Formats: sequence, C-alpha cells, structure tokens
Amino acid sequence: MPLSYDREQKASRRYATPSQSAGNNGIIRNKETHMDYQDYIQNYRNFVASSLTERMCSREIISRLQASGFIPLEEVKQLSPGDRVYRNVKDRTVLAAVAGKNPGNLRIVGSHVDSPKLDLKPVPFFEDGRLALMELHDYGWIKPYQWVNTPLALCGIVYTADSRQISFCLGCREDEPVFAIPDLPPHLSGKQMKKTAEEAFTAEQMNALCANAGKEGESAVDKVLSLLKNNYGVDAEDFTCADLCLVPAAPLRDVGFDGALLGGYGQDDRACVFASLQGLLETTSPTSTAVGFFVDKEEVASTGDTSAQSNALRNFIAMYTRKLGSDYSPYDTEFLLEKAQCISADVTGGFDPNFADLYDRRNIAYMGGGIAVQKYGAAGSGKFRASEASAEFMQTVRSILNAHDISWQTGTISKLGEGGGGTIAQFISRMGMDCVDAGPPLLAMHTSFELSAKSDLYASYSFYKAFMNS
Repeated sequence: MPLSYDREQKASRRYATPSQSAGNNGIIRNKETHMDYQDYIQNYRNFVASSLTERMCSREIISRLQASGFIPLEEVKQLSPGDRVYRNVKDRTVLAAVAGKNPGNLRIVGSHVDSPKLDLKPVPFFEDGRLALMELHDYGWIKPYQWVNTPLALCGIVYTADSRQISFCLGCREDEPVFAIPDLPPHLSGKQMKKTAEEAFTAEQMNALCANAGKEGESAVDKVLSLLKNNYGVDAEDFTCADLCLVPAAPLRDVGFDGALLGGYGQDDRACVFASLQGLLETTSPTSTAVGFFVDKEEVASTGDTSAQSNALRNFIAMYTRKLGSDYSPYDTEFLLEKAQCISADVTGGFDPNFADLYDRRNIAYMGGGIAVQKYGAAGSGKFRASEASAEFMQTVRSILNAHDISWQTGTISKLGEGGGGTIAQFISRMGMDCVDAGPPLLAMHTSFELSAKSDLYASYSFYKAFMNS
C-alpha cells in the first residue's frame, strides 16, 4: 500500500524545523520577514497583473526599484555600502544590487521575466469565412490544445513609420474585448479525437479570431486595419516592427475550499521574480553585495541579447567593479563572478495525483511542502546538460534555510527518463560560481492556469531574502 501524503511528508519531505508555530494556511513563518503573509500574497497578485509580458514585468520591476531608492548604476561615481543601484538592459532584462560591506562577495538571485506566450507573426492578419484572424507563433514550450478556447489579451509594442512607439494592452481589463482561438465542438470531433494530443491541435492551427465582417462584401481584415489606424495610428507594415503577443487575460484566482492555492497565468517564473525582488527591496545593509538578476529569454533556452547566455550579468558586474574605487579594477570581474554564489530562482514541477506514475514519490516536490531546492536539473537521462550544485553549496543553502526556520523540501521533476527541463543555472554556473535551483513547485506548468501554493510562495520569498542577507 503506498504511503499517504502526510506520511510521506513526515518521513522525509518537509525539512522545516519544528520550533516555529505554523502561521496562515499552515506555513512556518520567518520571524525576520517584514512583510505580512496576507500582504505578500496581495502584492504578488498586483505584481502578476502588471507583468503579463517580459517588457511589462521589467517596467514593473524598475518602477518598484525606483520607489525604493534604487538609481541607475551609470549615474553613480563610486559605490559605498548600502548604495542601491540598477541597470535596464533593453527594457527586457533588469539587474539590481545593494552594495555590501564586503563588496568583493556577491550573493546573486536570478529569475526570468518571460513566460510562454503566443507571438504575432510579422504579417499576422488574414481572412476566411467572413472572419479576420491573426497568425501566431508559439514562444516557449507549450501544448497548443491547452491554449484554445481561452480569453487572450493583446500586449506589447509597435513602432510606426515615423518611429513612434505604440503600446498595446487590450483585453487586460474586464470592460475590454479579448481574443480567442476556437476549437471544434464535440459534434464534429470524431476524427480529431482519434489523433494524438500532439496532432489534435497543432501550433500552426493557432490562429486567433480578431474581427467579423459586417455587411456582405465587407472585408474583415480591412475592418481591423481601419480600427487600428483610427484608434492607434498604426498600419499593416508597422506590424513588421513589433513585439506583440497574446497572453491569457485573467487575474490570479484562489483555488480550493481553503483558498490555499493560487491559479493563473505566468507564475513561471513571476512567482520567483516577485519573491526575489521583494527580498532585495527589503535588503538594506548586507554583508555581501546582494544582486537581483531578472532575465529574459529563459523559456527559449536562454538565447538572445537579453538572455542568461548574453553578457548582461557580466557587463553589470564589470560596471559595478569599476565603481568600487581603487581597490578593484575591471580585471577583477571574472574573479568576482567565479567566487560568487547564486540561486537560480525558478519554479519546478509539483506532484500531481492525477498523473502519479510519472513521479519518484520520495524525491518529487509537493504542493505546500515549502520551497523546493533542486540539486540538479536535466533535460534527459544521465544528467546530460545538467547543472548540479556541489555538496558544499547545498550545505550552505540548507544552513540558511534551517537557521531562518523556512519550510523547504528537495525536488526532482520526475522519474528517470520521463521528462525534464533546463533553467538559467547551467549558464550561470559556466562562470565558475556556485549555483542551485530553488523555487516553489507548480502544477499545470506552461498552461494558461498554473497552480501554486501560497505557503510555498512565501517560503521562497523568505529564503531569497535570507540568502541575500546571510
């Protein structure tokens, strides 16, 4: 007879020390944390609602940094302990730091601001059956059938021929129209239901409805282009100079009779972005310099000029080093990075009882079990392309978690050979620094309605803050 959930957790899943009494929803409170649990969850809701794309997320991060006294690193002549600085990389990646008493030591928490989405193609509009549709290109690892029949918002920017930037966020409010990709009704799905899930609805079929022709002979696409010209001042050619996407248009919702879970889009990885950002904002006088690395392009293997494989982090640390004064030089950058310590703040898969055969029950992370510390992650068998934290760094992490009475658990994503995935850890660790993945487990990852446990979100925030201040 398999172990019950409670017995499994009692045996080895939950590693929080028992000295603290449970707080709201059974979590173990971090006595040094400033933000109240309920306030934290509400702030998280607000953050996610304002961060539907990587650009929106970066803008929200910068707004909160500035409100907390952070200034552009480029404007600082020389750094002193406690100084708060940030750098905006092309409006899609943000780095921020609080200078420490020992500025040669770096404690970095890296998370990613992008999430799976549906990008508009450069020539998106076409017409068929008196309907105007938009052609889309999937961004990130998704299962197309999970994104159909879902209200979608149009978000992003477009440049006009005279170089004006036009911002779109249509469908984000309840009184605004949304977009949708229709699927077949069951009455016509006989052949479709005999196909595999991969074949039943393909990425190429993901065309979103955007208008309906009115009078006989009226062009639905012309109708769309006329509305865009009149309301936004953009025309068809401008869409070749655009970063536009469709994302699920719904706020985070409480899930369950007890409301202990949160459901909604983009929690991978904005759960960790917000947790690490809030921890950094509450950091004032760290011993080591605390760094928040909020990076783009993780969902597409960290490729591109704003990704973890770019020079964004290295350039930020080089500029930081130049601002430290005569004791340091830019030539110290590589050495500082090599001896730095980093948390790759990313979500992981949680145990789903509906698909229990996929998981190693002794090593999977459980919802409500605390932040999941994942010693290694891999995209295949044999730990290929894995970034594995050393025993020494795992001990450092465990010591911080236990010293602050933070609820935590270990985690691997599945049984061997069943699946996997990568994070920015594999690219961060190439610089020589210690790095480990740590974040809350999710269910339904990469869908339009990802599920998290509120207590795990709070435990993640507590750990990131403790790490940056230890």
